[in-house]
Amino acid sequence: MKVVLAVLLAVILCAEQADSLWCFTCENQSSNWHCLKITKCSDADKHCLTTVGFLGFGMWAARRQITKKCSPICPHFNINLGLASYSTTCCQSTLCNLSGKPPPKPGPQ
Repeated sequence: MKVVLAVLLAVILCAEQADSLWCFTCENQSSNWHCLKITKCSDADKHCLTTVGFLGFGMWAARRQITKKCSPICPHFNINLGLASYSTTCCQSTLCNLSGKPPPKPGPQ
């Protein structure tokens, strides 16, 4: 899988201008395996955005939703209500939003 992604990245970078941003995209998927579509972003888009929502309690009715897209801005959300959470991560380089994991929780201060 890593070899395929590396080859795709090389092809994209050789075929397009270096300043074009490419991101992985998907809408409301339960698995990151369904979020490997590669999309060329518009000139206005400066970020690859990943949102991860989670609803459930332990093993009961646990559901994760992942959305990835190009975005002109980077909205910072990290909401955890115990039974539900919603977080965003952004990055600014081609195909940088591969991971579908939420950002790590901050440790004790």
